[in-house]
Amino acid sequence: MDKTVVKALSILETLSNSDRPRGVTELAAEVDMTKANVHRLLRTLLTLGYVSQNEASAYQLSLKMWELGSRRVASLDLIDVAKPVVRQLCAQVNESVQLLVPEKLSVVCVDKAESAQPLRATTVVGSRVPIHAVSGGKAVLAFSPEVAAALAYPLEAYTSSTITSQAAMEDEMAYAREHGYAINRGEWRPGIWGIAAPIYNAQSKVTGAICVWGAETRMSGEATARLGACVAAAAARISGDLGCVNAGVT
Repeated sequence: MDKTVVKALSILETLSNSDRPRGVTELAAEVDMTKANVHRLLRTLLTLGYVSQNEASAYQLSLKMWELGSRRVASLDLIDVAKPVVRQLCAQVNESVQLLVPEKLSVVCVDKAESAQPLRATTVVGSRVPIHAVSGGKAVLAFSPEVAAALAYPLEAYTSSTITSQAAMEDEMAYAREHGYAINRGEWRPGIWGIAAPIYNAQSKVTGAICVWGAETRMSGEATARLGACVAAAAARISGDLGCVNAGVT
């Protein structure tokens, strides 16, 4: 194990169990380290935002620790609520389904159900893909206030169909808002399409997306609107189960 990481975590755990801010000398005695080591680690944790100092220069945990834990709990709640819907949607449309959550400029697969189609889309839970190149990412962006910031970065091409123009991506966002779902037309993997709709939490904030994806031949043309309606209905059900009353209202 990395001893520096262990020491830093020891300090964080000690502060977590404390009912008041602690000074360097006091912390050093509790974690059995030199004051110089404790001071160095605390300065690093302070710079990273994991601890804060009060007027007396004593240290305490910052809200960043709470935020990290809250995000994890929120993800677990989303997975538990969405899991049966993911599997029902997979059975309904006979295509693979993903549950995705945003993480900076990516979306991460946190649950999935794979279809029995001979030619089907597959992935692994925990996989991360660029937010602009897949339907789940577009669905999140289209209904999130962070869309402008995300589109300020260069949009990298992954296939010949990847949208790299910010103007064209804005058109995609407009389409998603009008129809209630976003489309990936082979922009991440050639020949694989995706259709996704946003999921809202109890605060009416976008917390993820549910996505149907599969071979272009089964998802293009007249199938797009049918699958889009199914995905949007599944997303609305998950949002309702999470406590959302007014999706998109902030």
